[in-house]
Amino acid sequence: MARLTFTPFSIDRRSWSLLRDGVPVSLSPKLVQVLACLAEARGELVTRELLLERFWPDVIVTDNTLTRAVADIRKALGDEADTPRFIQTQARRGYRFVSAVTDEAPVTAVMAGDATPVGDALRGLEPFVAWERGRAMLESMRATGLPQAVEAFTRAVTGAPHYAAAYAGLANAHIFRYEATRIDDGPDNEALTTAVAAALRATALDPPLGEGWGALGHARASEGRYDDARAALGQALSMEPRNWRHHYRLALATWGESRLRAVEKADALLPGFPGTQLQAAMVFVARQAFGFAADVALRGATAQEAQSGRSNYPATGLLWIRGLTAYGAGDHATACDLFAAEAAYARKLDSVYARESRVVACESLGFALLADAHYDAARDVFASALEASPDRARARLGFGLAGATGAPMASLSDVVTSVSARLEAGGKPVEQALVLAAAAAWSGEPSMALQHADRLLAMTPDDSSGWSLPADPMFAPLRRADGYARLAARLAARAA
Repeated sequence: MARLTFTPFSIDRRSWSLLRDGVPVSLSPKLVQVLACLAEARGELVTRELLLERFWPDVIVTDNTLTRAVADIRKALGDEADTPRFIQTQARRGYRFVSAVTDEAPVTAVMAGDATPVGDALRGLEPFVAWERGRAMLESMRATGLPQAVEAFTRAVTGAPHYAAAYAGLANAHIFRYEATRIDDGPDNEALTTAVAAALRATALDPPLGEGWGALGHARASEGRYDDARAALGQALSMEPRNWRHHYRLALATWGESRLRAVEKADALLPGFPGTQLQAAMVFVARQAFGFAADVALRGATAQEAQSGRSNYPATGLLWIRGLTAYGAGDHATACDLFAAEAAYARKLDSVYARESRVVACESLGFALLADAHYDAARDVFASALEASPDRARARLGFGLAGATGAPMASLSDVVTSVSARLEAGGKPVEQALVLAAAAAWSGEPSMALQHADRLLAMTPDDSSGWSLPADPMFAPLRRADGYARLAARLAARAA
């Protein structure tokens, strides 16, 4: 008998009727199907989006449509929202069925690539189950989970090509795929292109969906198209002004005081999120306000430590940026300790940005050691950076400067030519200019170094490019050059 039972009730799937101890209960067949969908999930969250898409497709409904439907189901069950025996509300997310369920019907469906029983009422919901799985993978922020997230969202958009939220999820998954590789000289630009296309599709399918515009803004910011990014994020915030993610993404797409305002709003909506303080500290480093930079970086690091093991958003980079502020202020010993601590911390993580944090920390430590003529130690640190990101231009430059036998190499022309060509091929002209500026400075050509830095600022007149020049050990020789004060003033003005 095709029956679903949760004492004292049962659902007859042949007639979509609800029975209590075998006696029919007044409830429409459609609402019985909604109830069956909840029951067959057996305690798993069934989102509001999934239910609306499954049972009210292509119908314009109000926000209260589903709420009223669930209230009617509860009334038929004699259930109470405050003390649920059957249906538990998850605020703003969906519902869980909390009673034990037995199922007498053979049922199959596909979830996460495996055969998983879900029942007749869930037939056709596979794309939305895949969307839930993809979202859970992204929320974990694990780098190794990104391929599974992409696969889940791809199945969602394939099975429900009209479902805008699935395209927004797919865009976010590809954005993180790109950002997990942006440290490399040849990042995954194809992932970024795919992210933009998916986000554009989401905004076309459902213009009021804030997450579609938010994903598009994030993707455009990653492309360096900041005007487009800010426009998209303005749309997202007009729809969801209290969404901390949109404000945080806006911080990524802005600079100077505008970034600080976006950070303040994101921090107010999600207090203690360490990533916001990292973005703010970058502004203060560019302004050469190292005391303020150190304060906000320490605040972020303290929040990070408080959340250790309890947050899906393990922030990396805060120890590193604290190291930059210490180096910029002249405390080189503390800076080296912080760089080493960041590298060790990031090495243990599987988060999207952990590898990047490990690499930049190793590079800063390596150049600090190089400046103090600790060539062997510097080579070891640069080798660790190259282990994490083979052929990384900055690490290769430092490795070459440290020399093969413990003394600086006489000429770096081959290394510089090679890394410059690689960065150009990878579409990274800003990084190319920075590496060439550092190479010239370390090679005793300060005028050439300043020319490369000026070229960088001319290429990017209103963004964060070059923000670390006042503090990063990689640019220590540049800061001793005649004419650097003018460059520093330009950096500070850009961050105003």
